[in-house]
Amino acid sequence: MSSFNPDVDFNESRGYQINIIGWVFTGIAIATVGLKLFTRGHMAKNLGWDDFFIFFSMGLSIIATAFVSYSVTLGLGRHSAAVVAEHGMDGYALAAKWQIIAFRSFSFPNISIAILIHNLLDPNRFRSISLYAMAILQVVIAMISAVLVFVQCKPIAILWDPRLLSEGSCWSPDVFNDFTYWVSAYTTVTDIILAVVPVSAFWKLQMRTSTKVAVCTMMSLTLLSAVVTIVKATYLHLFTDHADPLYNVVTLVLWGLVEQNVVIVAACIPTLRPFFRTVFTKDSRSGTTSGGSEIYSGHAYKLSSNTAHATSKRPESESEIPLGNRDGIWQTREVMVESEEDNI
Repeated sequence: MSSFNPDVDFNESRGYQINIIGWVFTGIAIATVGLKLFTRGHMAKNLGWDDFFIFFSMGLSIIATAFVSYSVTLGLGRHSAAVVAEHGMDGYALAAKWQIIAFRSFSFPNISIAILIHNLLDPNRFRSISLYAMAILQVVIAMISAVLVFVQCKPIAILWDPRLLSEGSCWSPDVFNDFTYWVSAYTTVTDIILAVVPVSAFWKLQMRTSTKVAVCTMMSLTLLSAVVTIVKATYLHLFTDHADPLYNVVTLVLWGLVEQNVVIVAACIPTLRPFFRTVFTKDSRSGTTSGGSEIYSGHAYKLSSNTAHATSKRPESESEIPLGNRDGIWQTREVMVESEEDNI
């Protein structure tokens, strides 16, 4: 009854690849988010909205990976003809249904990154509004792409059960493919901008070169997310593949699992410097802000207009108070920066 190519290896399966890659990257993201929340909540005692969006994104990632793993148990990763031969078209339809449900696109981590950039850099209303608008628009179009998945066919069940084609119709695959290509292009541009903006600001500061490179590297990790998004985009056409849907779509699924977790990790890494410094620096020191909340001055950067006492002076003016969610970074209207590393 199926039009799937029967000339395939019925024992071949890529399901193990999906589970390994999916849960390894999800596990890395979970660990990174855990460290971020520990660093911000326990060490800096300064949880913020960026932490909320990351935690929310992590929850969505876990759910999506679980859905994909469940569809693997139903046949995702095997040749469609093999699944039909063993479980009939009903079995194929069930596996395809859960794979499609697991296909989602969310960009909440970039909202977290935008908030972090706003908190780290000097106040700039235009820049902040632009970054927030760009990140929010990315979330909106990502949600639209998820909605398009389920409205392109009437009845919806045609998406996973080709037997229903005679009872309805679907849009041309080009509609969905073209829109998702556009979403990928916009996401790539957003990732690049969210990397370039903070890096360009930090690179101009006067600080030790090794410190500057480390900070800029951490802040530019969204470029890695952009690379993954570009690679994934080259496989988007596989979502509408009808030759061997359960098997051919695997490459797209794998890159989707990688992408959803890489962007989470990229959003977390810049806030982990206090943790890394605590772990790898024997004589790390701690201090308290003027408000009494604990900071780890040995793990961050201090901005001060008094270069002679930059590392020992406590903030005395409004321009030198600790930034709310800035993980120990001190803000002034000057550009002279000295880190604790310079005194080690």
